[in-house]
Amino acid sequence: MAGRKKQSPTVDLILLVTLFALVAYGLLMLYSATFYVGESFWQKQLVWIALGIAILLIMYWLPYTLWQKLALPLMGVTLVLLFIVLLLGELILGAQRSLIGASVQPGVLARLAAVIYIAAWLASKGEQLNRVRYGLIPFAIIIGVVAGMVALQPDLSTALLLAITGLAMFFYAGGDPVQIFLSLVIGSSAFGFLAWQLPHARSRLMAYLGSLRDPTQMPYHVRRAIIAIGEGGILGVGIGSGRLKSGYLPFPHTDSILAVIGEETGLLGILLVIALFILLAYRGYRIALETADPFGSLLAFGTTTMIITEALLNVMVMVGLIPFTGTALPFFSYGGSETLVTMAAAGLLLGISQGRPKGEVYAFLDRWRGDWRTRLSGARRSRGAANSRA
Repeated sequence: MAGRKKQSPTVDLILLVTLFALVAYGLLMLYSATFYVGESFWQKQLVWIALGIAILLIMYWLPYTLWQKLALPLMGVTLVLLFIVLLLGELILGAQRSLIGASVQPGVLARLAAVIYIAAWLASKGEQLNRVRYGLIPFAIIIGVVAGMVALQPDLSTALLLAITGLAMFFYAGGDPVQIFLSLVIGSSAFGFLAWQLPHARSRLMAYLGSLRDPTQMPYHVRRAIIAIGEGGILGVGIGSGRLKSGYLPFPHTDSILAVIGEETGLLGILLVIALFILLAYRGYRIALETADPFGSLLAFGTTTMIITEALLNVMVMVGLIPFTGTALPFFSYGGSETLVTMAAAGLLLGISQGRPKGEVYAFLDRWRGDWRTRLSGARRSRGAANSRA
């Protein structure tokens, strides 16, 4: 009887189309948003997108299980970068979070590195996860160290997103609900205390609480974003025709790009953004549920949560539902580190969607070592032949 032909892994086409739509829509709206702040931002973003696509392809091509072996050194490098930025980082808008001319933000990289490390750590725990000594306490230390170093910059929004993603992964891995509840209480208390100690965070919190009593006291940035969204109505004023991005709306190409989308494409344009992220969440979480490998399942869940929580936080800030935070809108906001990390996460998710077997990483490493040894042996033979001829 003839053997069955093995099917080659296929990528999730719906996810791929969704990612393409997000990148294309984001570039279009960023081009419009940079009219006032300068075309150089648009040109730089094109470079970042090109690099991001290259990274996406690399992350897609590499067996995702390779990252399970690289999780510890990757986290080590990330912690070193976070330490360096605290010592030598550039102070921009009151936060010391950037290196190399504000292009590299280790705090943003820490979110993806933490997802990879936590996925590897949780996958290795198995039944011991619900034991406080082996589960909650080490997990709290991991999150506390990474999020704490990010918060010291200070970058509370990135630290918050990192903690939320990690806690969601702990829950998805089968963590004890009581432990998760205690983590929420302790973590929220610690975060609230830290936010209250920082003058800029305390002022934002007080402004938000004041706006709940009197909407006219809404923070300056949020108030102008809501006005811009309201100007767009249902259909918007037309892409490129928005007026409020020209000096009235703060940071139209980064934090406030959703307001630009609202003014120029209206409610329908914002709903399209939300629909694309919902579709991304649906495909990402479906991949997580259908992946048999624990590490791959946790990694798919973590990368999806990492992107979705940031998008959700940006939308909630721009409509005044939560206190203001300087959070980017993935695939839309200008930024080098943000773009590269988001595209890398998307590449990981696409790679996991292929359903590669766990053993493929060893085959990949063996093949790479074999190719390297062949090249090295060939070089030695060439030198030996040359010497004999001499």
